[in-house]
Formats: sequence, structure tokens, C-alpha cells
Amino acid sequence: MDSFADRTKRRLRDELLDAAHEAVVAGGYDGLRMAAVAQRTGVSRQTVYNEFGDKWGVVEALAARETERFLLDVNAALAEHSDPIDGLRAAVERALTLAGENPLVKAALSQPGSDQASQLLTTRGQQVLELAHLRLDAHVREHWPEVPAEDATSCVDVALRVVISHIVTPGPPPAQVAAQLARVLAPFLVESRRRHA
Repeated sequence: MDSFADRTKRRLRDELLDAAHEAVVAGGYDGLRMAAVAQRTGVSRQTVYNEFGDKWGVVEALAARETERFLLDVNAALAEHSDPIDGLRAAVERALTLAGENPLVKAALSQPGSDQASQLLTTRGQQVLELAHLRLDAHVREHWPEVPAEDATSCVDVALRVVISHIVTPGPPPAQVAAQLARVLAPFLVESRRRHA
């Protein structure tokens, strides 16, 4: 059971991230100020620095929290389908739709400082990619037992990279991208299941 101190620390961190979320949505990466986050939550600026290290640490923590929330919906889309191909199609469409509607993603890609914030999905995106891969891979292995683990991991990796690419540089509508990806990966999944049947 969590101690009172642990719960208090977690609650403070969530409040700090809520304040940071509002700042980024309103003014992009350039609009995020440690002093403003501290003031909004009623703590010292040093408390914010102690919790996150620096401004980039705040942004990384914010991205990690948003990714976790995002993955709950994507995993739900996967779980709605027993067939891996249908699940893949639904998950990709849900991910791209959510990203297109997400105010934090929009701000990170279009607001002042977007060249900095967008690095969370590009050149410095390893944390987001690893977290998403870990959660989705575990879900896929649990719900698609007929697909060998190595092949399931390959599908997750390909799908994630396509999704991130389309988030950063939007293309066709989400349903179309999802259908294209499912068409490309379907033969691989079918052959994988046949080989290991």
C-alpha cells in the first residue's frame, strides 16, 4: 500500500503536469515556464526543478503521461477484435484519430517552439516509442496468442512507426491509413499464423 508521502508526491506531480499541459496547449513549448507552473500549483520554482530537472524534463514527463493515457484507448481498440488484422486496423485508426484531436499533440507540432517539442516524436522520441512499444507489445502478446511473439513484436514496431510518421506529417484520413497498413501487414500475419499452426 502506498504511503501518505508517496500519494502526496504523486498528486503534486500530477498537478505540476496539469499546469504544464495547460501552458503547452496555450503557448507551445515556448510558452512553458517553470515559474508559471510553480505559481499555478502553489509551490516554489525550485520544487518544479527538483521534480523534473529542467524544462525538457517537464516535457518528457508530460509526453509519457499523455502516451499512457493515449495507449489505454488504443489498447481498447485492439481488444475489441479477436482477429489480429481487424485489431491492427482499429488500433491504427483510433491512434491517428486521437492524435489529430489531441490539443497537446497539436500544440507540440504547431505552436511556438514546435521545433523543440516535436522532437519528442522524432529525433528525441525514443522514450515515447519505447513506452508505446512496451505497452502495445504486452497487449498484443496477450490478446493474439496465435501470432508468434516475435512476429507480433514486428507488427507493433511497424505500426508504431507508421502512426508516428503520420502524426508528425499528416496524410490521408485515419481510416485510409489504417486500411493501407492492414493490407500490407495482413499477408505477414496470415503466413505467420499458418507457419506456427
